[in-house]
Amino acid sequence: MNNYRLINKSTRDMSHLNPFIKDFMPYAQKHMKFNKMPTIMYYSDQDNAAKTFGKTAYYDPSAHNIVLYVDGRHPKDIMRSLSHELVHHCQNERGDLKLGDASSPTYAQDDDHMRKMEKEAYLEGNLLLRDFEDNFKYESKK
Repeated sequence: MNNYRLINKSTRDMSHLNPFIKDFMPYAQKHMKFNKMPTIMYYSDQDNAAKTFGKTAYYDPSAHNIVLYVDGRHPKDIMRSLSHELVHHCQNERGDLKLGDASSPTYAQDDDHMRKMEKEAYLEGNLLLRDFEDNFKYESKK
C-alpha cells in the first residue's frame, strides 16, 4: 500500500482535518480497491466559496490529483467530497473515465456514461464515508 500526498495550497490551517484523512485513506483504499494513492490538495477560492453552487472538489485523472475547496466548509463536507472524488479515481484506474467527456459544464446531464459515473460516485462515496464515520464513532467505544 503506497502513501498519498497531502498538499495545503489553501490560505487555511487544515491541520484539524489531516488526522481524519490519514485514517480515511487506507480505509478507502481497502474498500474501494484502488491501486495508486492520489495526491490530495486543499485549495482556497473566496469567490467560489461565496457562490451557493460553487465548486466543492474535482479530480484530475491525468495527474491523479484530487482538489478540495476548503473555504467556508464543514470538515465532514470536505471529507464527503474527498470520498466522492476517490470513486472517480477508481473509475480512472478501471479505464471508465476515458469513455466519457467531462469537459462540458453539463456533462452529468448530457452524457449518459458520465451520468452513470456520477451516480456511482455519489452513492459509493457517500456510503463509504458513512461507514467510516459510523466505525469511527461507534467501534471506538466498544
